[in-house]
Amino acid sequence: MSHALSIMNPFFMLVCCAALAQNERAVMPVRLPGTSLDTSLRNEADRAIRQSVRWLAARQQADGAWGVTNRVRVTALVVTALAAASCPEGDSARARATLWLGGTAATPLTSLGDHAWRLLALSLALPETPGRHAYLHDLARRAQPAATGASADDSRLWREVLSQAGQEAPTVSESKDEESRALLAHAAAAWPPALDGTRALWRLARMINRSAGGQLLRGQTPLDWRNHMANRLITAQKNDPDGGGFWSAATPDRQLAETAYGILGLLEL
Repeated sequence: MSHALSIMNPFFMLVCCAALAQNERAVMPVRLPGTSLDTSLRNEADRAIRQSVRWLAARQQADGAWGVTNRVRVTALVVTALAAASCPEGDSARARATLWLGGTAATPLTSLGDHAWRLLALSLALPETPGRHAYLHDLARRAQPAATGASADDSRLWREVLSQAGQEAPTVSESKDEESRALLAHAAAAWPPALDGTRALWRLARMINRSAGGQLLRGQTPLDWRNHMANRLITAQKNDPDGGGFWSAATPDRQLAETAYGILGLLEL
């Protein structure tokens, strides 16, 4: 009990600091050089982001979380999207969710992906203070048992999140870099891609920005991937009669996740 209190007390102090902070730190995703969206399409994308933020905020549960079957992962994903979007409509929901998510620090998680999203969400939601680094370090330490047998996707995300959270210097092996180049070359050759859902679009956009400097080339010809993805995401978004917008999926949890990924995807463009 005393150990739990020693972890949680600094956390609540950090959250209080976050609520009082006047200037927020820059959060992912980073906009890298490349072909920008035209003004009209950028405005449509920004509107779609705001609509999604409103929709997610309206579906927050009384305790501050989202989701049914995997509340930690879904809540962390939504917090990440709200932090990245930085829309005033989502500020209150994000603050409440940060408190709930911090309360799961001692909850055993078996998936490295769950650990990654929680660490990422809290690294974005908490301000820069001396206690922040120690708190995030403790979260990273708790993920070590889940690293064994983790999928390649979860391991890749975990490495990126550790770097983003200031817990480990980024290291990209030659084989991993070659793998990214091969995936991008395949995407360019088969453009436009037959991707299913907003998560796949976000992952591809993120890879283009981080591994190819924001450009997708077919031979020497740059592809207009930003406009294509923006149009695809905006067209697929559904309007809710009760307000806001979302991306549909088979289950409530997946619908929440798809909407969060949709926000993150649009922010990569």
